[in-house]
Amino acid sequence: MVRFLRTGWVAVTVWAVLLTSAGVAWAMQPTVVQIEKNNDGTSTYHFKIKIDDAVTVESGKEAPNPDFFTIFNFDGFVPDSAKSPEGWTFSTSTNGVTPLRGGKALVNPLDVEGIPNLTWSRTGPALKGPVEITGFSARTKTAGTMVGEYGSQGDADAGDAQSQGPQ
Repeated sequence: MVRFLRTGWVAVTVWAVLLTSAGVAWAMQPTVVQIEKNNDGTSTYHFKIKIDDAVTVESGKEAPNPDFFTIFNFDGFVPDSAKSPEGWTFSTSTNGVTPLRGGKALVNPLDVEGIPNLTWSRTGPALKGPVEITGFSARTKTAGTMVGEYGSQGDADAGDAQSQGPQ
C-alpha cells in the first residue's frame, strides 16, 4: 500500500465547501450537505465525506494511522457539539491534525492558532471506496463567511493510484 494524502481549500460561503485537488485521487473529500439554524443562534453544519474508488480508509494504532480528515479553522465551534457516524471518532485541537509521511507533514495548511480544527478519525473496520458517509456534524456560533482548508489521509493501492494518472 502507498500512503495517500489529500488537501484542498474549503471556501465557506454560508459554509458551502469548494475543493481543489492536490493529488492523483480525491482520497476523502468532505462537503456540507445541510446547514441547520438553531433556536439558540448557533448553526449546525452537517458534513458527508466521499471516499475515492482507489482509496481504503483504515483504523490503526501507529502514526500516521488511523486515517482521518481535518477541517481547519472552524471558527465559533461549540464544545461538545460534534457528532460522528459509527466507526469514527471526533477530536478537536487548535493545531493540526495534518497528513504525515515519515513523521513529517506533507501539507502546510493555514492553521490559525486559537481557532479550533475539527478532526474525524476512522476507528471502525476498513472502508474501501467508492463510498459516501454522512452523519458528521458540528455547531458554530459564527454566522458569517469563513475561508479555511481541509486535509485528509487514506490508503491507496500503488496500482490504483498509478492508473488514475495526473489530474
